[in-house]
Amino acid sequence: MRYAIIAPDGELTQHTGHPDWRAVLGPEGKARVHLPGAAVAGWVNDIGLLDPQRYPRNAVGSCVLAALGARVQPYAGPVAFTGWNPGNTALGLVEIGPLPEPEFLDTVHGDVLKALDGQTPRAMSPSWAEQMREVAQHARTAPVPGITVRSVKLR
Repeated sequence: MRYAIIAPDGELTQHTGHPDWRAVLGPEGKARVHLPGAAVAGWVNDIGLLDPQRYPRNAVGSCVLAALGARVQPYAGPVAFTGWNPGNTALGLVEIGPLPEPEFLDTVHGDVLKALDGQTPRAMSPSWAEQMREVAQHARTAPVPGITVRSVKLR
């Protein structure tokens, strides 16, 4: 199986084999980042934002996820990408699969790096490049998203 990882320093690496999620993302658990309409899923540490010493924010990974349609928010630690087949869910089959077209992820990653370097990638508009710079700034400085816990009264 093919998968890719964007490290917190922005480096993209491609891998084969089955990911050892504990080694790739951390022992706390993984959370899927929904990428609407894509045959790809993003994966991040479930509590990475709560431990910034261990899991620094990943501005490049946050931008790549946003460019692929994910919710704009800070993501921390490594970001992994695999293939994803939501059609398998109803059949009770495994949804995770090999990363399709890893070259596409290489292109998006390269475009994000150019934008963060103040350039406008050839296939993108100046406003897209500016938006990526804004997403990166948000990823670096936004507060940790909160969780609301509500008590439930059992009868």
